[in-house]
Amino acid sequence: MLRCPNCSYKLVLLSYRLKYKCALCSKLYPKKEIEVKAFQEFNKRRRLEDIENYKKERKDYLARIRKIKKDLRLLFNGFSKTPKKYRKEYYGNNKEKIRQLNKEWRLMNREYDLKRKQEYSKQNREILNTKAKLRRQNNPEPERQSKKLWRDNNINIMKIYGMIQHYRRKQKELALEFWNNKNG
Repeated sequence: MLRCPNCSYKLVLLSYRLKYKCALCSKLYPKKEIEVKAFQEFNKRRRLEDIENYKKERKDYLARIRKIKKDLRLLFNGFSKTPKKYRKEYYGNNKEKIRQLNKEWRLMNREYDLKRKQEYSKQNREILNTKAKLRRQNNPEPERQSKKLWRDNNINIMKIYGMIQHYRRKQKELALEFWNNKNG
């Protein structure tokens, strides 16, 4: 159905004048102009559909070719090791090299790695907290030692924290006393 370029309402053909008229805004448009625009829009939609269909067909075709290549490789080379066995053997032989490559990758992609770890910890917060709690319950001594070591190393900070807590209590008592005297 043809639409008005001005208000997008339906157009009606006036055959005696060879023009289209908008039923809402009453503007007149030449027949040829409206039909050319409609044809161009139709062609544009068809081109987009054809591109999507081509991409889908191409993807299916490439998947079929990959499967055929894999089947031919298996047919002529036979089965060697299973991927799991091969992977296990490779990791066993190249442990240090893999660790070094992982370390280099993490250094080069530090922001991405940090973001990935943060997302993981957000998604699995409950599981991680439960595991940490179990670890502390099963072996509480390292936790106690690390807290004691931190307190010993940061004794000035701990004193300041204590003073802050003391002054907060005093301030609260004064505020309550002032409130009671004012309302009492």
